[in-house]
Amino acid sequence: MTTIAQDDWSALKRRLELPGGRQFAYVDRGEGPVLLLLHGYSDSSRSFALIAPYLAGYRLIIPDLAGHGASEAGPGATVADFAGDLDCLAGRLALRDVVVIGHSMGAMTAIALAGRRPDLVRALVLLSGSLKPGLDATNETARAIRALNDPLRPDHPFFDVWHACSRPVDPAFLAQIRKEAAEIPTRTWQAILDGLAATDLGTSARNLRLPVLAIAGREDLLFDAGHRQQLAASLRSVHSITLDGHGHNPHWESPALVAEELRSFLLAEI
Repeated sequence: MTTIAQDDWSALKRRLELPGGRQFAYVDRGEGPVLLLLHGYSDSSRSFALIAPYLAGYRLIIPDLAGHGASEAGPGATVADFAGDLDCLAGRLALRDVVVIGHSMGAMTAIALAGRRPDLVRALVLLSGSLKPGLDATNETARAIRALNDPLRPDHPFFDVWHACSRPVDPAFLAQIRKEAAEIPTRTWQAILDGLAATDLGTSARNLRLPVLAIAGREDLLFDAGHRQQLAASLRSVHSITLDGHGHNPHWESPALVAEELRSFLLAEI
């Protein structure tokens, strides 16, 4: 296993131009069956830097979703908009038979992409997923995001809660994750929040006809057991795993364990 130094991650990114001239960044690493890995709200492709070394034998396509990392924000900031960008990326890279792995907002985007392109997506892995995140005006986390102002700093107390983990995580990785999140303008934070507040993927999930692995932490403070139960009840073919002692970011907290579960799923279903 070859680890990836956090200072080297940005140098791995490639770029393409989307229709309209927007710059879109992604990592394309390794060889083998294609895994498309989608990060969560305010993260970047770096979200999968800890787990990537455990996924040797696969080609990892890891984009920065619009408005995150090195990808420019688009005219829309919903999971459907993100799925549209990924559809374009798949066409440019001539991808086929893709397994999509999404974390949090990335899991929602994965469902949206599978609904949009059932011919492209052969299976889903949903990490800390939700069909209806409920980030409306009554939600404490949403209110905290609405209160953010530019310029954001990596040491803002909000990030202590936003990036909280239930198990120890590489501090160099977390420092970079916080730095990148702080670089996102608050107008982008809030545009994405508007999209998530209106998100309801129940119908899309019920229409899926493909294998799904859902992994979540039992101590997830953002998407609790109710979210996990709704997800499992709405999917036709799902294997659900709840990890004790883990929070919202299991692929940061236990990358080897999550990779092992992912590999077992792929061997059994693909």
